[in-house]
Amino acid sequence: MNYGIVAEFNPFHNGHKYLVDTIKNGGENTVTVVMSESFVQRGECACASPYARTKMALMCGADLVLSLPVPYATASAERFAMGGLSVLGGLGCVDALAFGAETDNAENLKKCADILVSDELSKALEKHLSEGVSFPVARQRAVEEISGKEIAEILSSPNNILGVEYIKAINKLGLNMEINPITRKGVEHDSEEAKGDFCSASAIREMLDKNEDFKAFLPEESRKILEEEIKNQKAPANYKRLEAAILYKLRSMSIDDFKALPDVSEGLEYRLCDAVKASLGLDEILEKVKTKRYTHSRIRRIIACGFLGIKKEDVLLPVPFIRVLGFNEKGAKILKKAKETATLPIVTKSSEINALGENAKRTFELECFARDMLSLALPVRDEFGKEMTDKLIVL
Repeated sequence: MNYGIVAEFNPFHNGHKYLVDTIKNGGENTVTVVMSESFVQRGECACASPYARTKMALMCGADLVLSLPVPYATASAERFAMGGLSVLGGLGCVDALAFGAETDNAENLKKCADILVSDELSKALEKHLSEGVSFPVARQRAVEEISGKEIAEILSSPNNILGVEYIKAINKLGLNMEINPITRKGVEHDSEEAKGDFCSASAIREMLDKNEDFKAFLPEESRKILEEEIKNQKAPANYKRLEAAILYKLRSMSIDDFKALPDVSEGLEYRLCDAVKASLGLDEILEKVKTKRYTHSRIRRIIACGFLGIKKEDVLLPVPFIRVLGFNEKGAKILKKAKETATLPIVTKSSEINALGENAKRTFELECFARDMLSLALPVRDEFGKEMTDKLIVL
């Protein structure tokens, strides 16, 4: 079977290796990955270039790595999942989706997904939102009211939430794709503590920023690639290096510009604009805008979209193409099969995008700009235009 994964690999660590090895089942299956490139869902740049992280994935068991376009990579869980599944579904030869989760009960995840698109939920959600709580809290309370605590508790864990959103996307896109939730091994998402050889990606990135020893938490192949990037001062990228550029962009934006950003509604544009004018740094903006209703993660994504020029319509438009980042021998066979099954154009050269229409050109322009901004966040600034010149990773 050909399994799909939607991932960031920021960086590729032992937990990711466990997931890939579990799926491959001794080599019987293949793994196709849809991966965020230069910016990730937490609204920050990735720790290393997309091509370094693609190589990590391929060296550690993935067979084919595809790009998750940046408008989806920096979006809410729902749109992140829709982007990833649009790419996998568009390939036409992915048999199943695998993902790490806090539960491996596929039926409960499916039940939760069905409730989230029901008419019954809308009424309950509206009631709980009126209590002034954040959207995630209101949604969990609404689900508990409808189906009980066991199903509602699924929404208390970030990987479960993504899993539910993947199922929603599969259903909405009408994909004939099995789901395989795999219980996460080691530590919880974003945990600051290590457990044996397992550590969260966020904790590893913290180690990178502090120049602490991270080696035990990455597979050998991934570690070597990251060490080489660090030696060449191509990693770790640090979002703080972009702070002045981000503040410049935000301060140049009007109320209407803020209103046009994804996930901005209910007058949030005024709160954002006022906070930007009154703040000297990004942390200060986050604190001024944050409320029970608007979480830090939501505001970070909005700020990232403002910086990168991503608008509401960019996230709502369908994925225009499948862009290949790298593959091995088995991945080449998947691509050969996809020539007969794909419902989206498959792109291996940037020059091919110009013939695909305005949506495709706009999406790739955003990707190129995001990569150029990642280049400014490196220990030593990299040249611009890398998205156009970097070659496919072929093993």
